[in-house]
Amino acid sequence: MKHQYLDWPWEPMNTIPVDHELNTLLRLNPEFPLAVSHDNLSSYQNHFVNWHKQGSIEISVVKEGAVTVNLLKHQEQVAAGEGFLILPGMLHSIRSGTEAQNAVYETFFFDPCLITGFRGSYFEKQYYQPEILSRNGFFHFSMTDSLIRPLADDFHDIFQEQYRGNAFLECRIQQKLQKIWMVLWDHLILTKSTSSYQTDDSRLLKMIDFLQKNYQKKFVLDELCDSVNLCRSACCRYFKKMMNMSISDYLNEYRLSQALFLLDNTDNSVTEIAVQSGFTSASYFISKFKEKTGLTPLEYKMRKKS
Repeated sequence: MKHQYLDWPWEPMNTIPVDHELNTLLRLNPEFPLAVSHDNLSSYQNHFVNWHKQGSIEISVVKEGAVTVNLLKHQEQVAAGEGFLILPGMLHSIRSGTEAQNAVYETFFFDPCLITGFRGSYFEKQYYQPEILSRNGFFHFSMTDSLIRPLADDFHDIFQEQYRGNAFLECRIQQKLQKIWMVLWDHLILTKSTSSYQTDDSRLLKMIDFLQKNYQKKFVLDELCDSVNLCRSACCRYFKKMMNMSISDYLNEYRLSQALFLLDNTDNSVTEIAVQSGFTSASYFISKFKEKTGLTPLEYKMRKKS
């Protein structure tokens, strides 16, 4: 299937569009490759930003509540007043830190060229490329840190987005990005030990691809195991270690995301949506849906209409 890329500015969305390898299909404006997102996790399906990776740098600051950033073989909770940096190619997902708490955060994504300049530049060689080659892809920081607190106005100016279409102001924003990066580089990135987080795994991607292609069918663990040449116990242990959730939990999350899409975009009955989403029965679908959203599918649909 041919995937459709979405160009900036993006429409509001409740799931991140990805290809079969979980690369995001969101594309930055090549004239000034910087995008800003103001997110409330309550607007995402299941209060969960699905697993994805991007070719841009991502810097987020939590404004309210807390979020849990899921990485391969690792989870990190980020509270209000804290932020995180994710480098290109880092597979991750984001969910609310606590079930009952609202989670609001702001993010800016930018192409590395805005800080490195031309390919092979001194800045790229000294302050960017070594990180991509040999270090972590995720960093957690506090906005109250004595070295980061002076950058608050720079973060604010980027999130305000009042520079768009003004070449002079865009150049000023580029300078602010470089300033932020240099501080993060000197006082955060260089202080971390190497190889803490795994950025990618071909076997895991193959498993995810299998689950997403076969979610409408009755799940047979042996078929998944055969596709990646692992025994049943090794397959389950490996997936749980990498994704911080079981295979059945991931499959239920994915099926619920498909069901939410159908509820939002079709007039199909609850029974039809249950079948199309891969649930074994309408009653089981209703139970899992209410467990996640606090509403039955019909209540959810009525609330959306109102």
